Parts: sequence; structure tokens; C-alpha cells
Amino acid sequence: MKRIFDKIFKSKPDETHYDPTDIKITDIENGYLFDYDLETWTVTQMCEYDWGKNYFSREFKIISKGKTRYLHIEEEDDLEITIFEKIKFKDLDRGTRNHIKTYIKPPETIIFNNQTFELEEENPGYYRDVKNNDWEELISFEYESDDQTLLTIEQWDENDIEVYFGKKLKGFEIDNILPNSNN
Repeated sequence: MKRIFDKIFKSKPDETHYDPTDIKITDIENGYLFDYDLETWTVTQMCEYDWGKNYFSREFKIISKGKTRYLHIEEEDDLEITIFEKIKFKDLDRGTRNHIKTYIKPPETIIFNNQTFELEEENPGYYRDVKNNDWEELISFEYESDDQTLLTIEQWDENDIEVYFGKKLKGFEIDNILPNSNN
């Protein structure tokens, strides 16, 4: 009888990595739901970037009503939240595409959507889906326009280039965060 009592009353429930009464954006993981821009989004993939010198950031593939976006969260000195939409390489102007093909890296300035984007950072690093341990090498080129619209070019090798268009968010723009009930 004592064993049953010990098992029932002394076992600890699974501990969570967040305070269930105050879930923050930095607590988000795969399967979570949250509201952004009057829509509910579901996290379908969680990835990690290793930028070296013990500096990491996380990225979440999110979906809502058939749309896919990428939520990126960094905590260096301050919390930086960005949201991106993947665009096609061919959507960049011909001059930018030719520069990348010729010099194997993007130019300092890019014109996209009638906006001028200036190169802010060039970051070599590694990327992985948290479900596996296979890291891939990349270089990320981060651009910003005068109105703080963002353009990111990720170069995985000479011929594998991904382009993302987005913006910075304030923490309050994402709310009603709910964990995955299966966690």
C-alpha cells in the first residue's frame, strides 16, 4: 500500500520550460499557437542558428490560412523579433541577380519593391532543424530600408540562395500564446 501512496503523491508532474500563467514569445516551440495581425498562427517547425561565439537565434516556420511566414527571435542585448515571407530569387532585380552570380555574394545596395535596402550585416553561421542534429553552413546577408523593412539573403552555396522580405516586430504584436497540448 505504501508504494502506491508514494507513486501517486510523490511523483512530480512533467516540468515545463515556461510559466503557464505568463507565456512569453521566447517560450514558443513547435506546435504552439499565437495571434499576430488579427490571425492565429501555428508553429510547424522550429530551427536554430549558431552564429559563433556562443550566440544563437531561433526561427519558427508559421502558418495561417494557407500563408507561410518565418518568425525569427534573437536575444543578444535586447529582444529582436522579425517576421519574414520567403520570396523567389527571380523577384530580385536583374542587376542584383547578376551581381550574385558574378561575385558569389550580394551587392551592398539592393532595390526591391521600389525601396532601397542597404547591407547592415553579413553573418556566417550554421543552421539546423531542432528535430535533427545535422547542421548546415550558410552566410546570411541582412539588409534594411529607411522605413526598417528588411530583406535577407541566405547563401547556402554558390547556387542555393534563399531570399526573405519582412519587418521588425514589437513584442506586444504577438499575443495569446498557447502551448501545444501534446507537449
